[in-house]
Amino acid sequence: MSLSFDSRIRAKSNRAKDEGTVERILTATEILLQEKGHDALTTTVIAEAAGINIATLYKYFPNKYLILVAIIKRNREVWLKAADRSVASVLAGGDWRVTMEQIIDFAARRRQDQPGGNALRLAVLSLPELQSFDREESLETAAFLSDFLMARGGLNPTRAMQVARVAVDIGNSVLDLALFNTSENPDVWIAEAKAAVCQYLTPHLER
Repeated sequence: MSLSFDSRIRAKSNRAKDEGTVERILTATEILLQEKGHDALTTTVIAEAAGINIATLYKYFPNKYLILVAIIKRNREVWLKAADRSVASVLAGGDWRVTMEQIIDFAARRRQDQPGGNALRLAVLSLPELQSFDREESLETAAFLSDFLMARGGLNPTRAMQVARVAVDIGNSVLDLALFNTSENPDVWIAEAKAAVCQYLTPHLER
């Protein structure tokens, strides 16, 4: 039996309300990350910052870790789309070094420009509850880079994935150094990440 017109309108309104509440929770959490860091996060503090009661927050997120996971997943979608566009430009004939540098720039901006970006990365590195989701993102990033290595460098699928995973880990590890050396200009580490990744990939792409 199909829903009546009024029922469909109410269902649509409820979905919009749910999406709006979730967005308020995520935005409040990002701001708190920026201001206080992940150690200070509690569901009570997040609910207060989002302007909702704790029961409403628990309706959507049973704990603070799932809120952070939701932010990670939302950001990952944006990141992978941007990286995929960059790789497509190389396959169309662009300079692979320029593209790799653009991808690293985008990865760095995610941390620097997004509210709470650096604090979220620190949370990922320190909280076991989040590390599996970080591995998922690394594997997804390596997967599209692997496709590029097969198309541009002629690597077989197994070797391409190995090289891609190392390249992703190199980039992430060097960018992470900026988190623990806050007295230094982060641009220094971004430049080092670009140099390290490009140097590693050169033998595989310029035969």
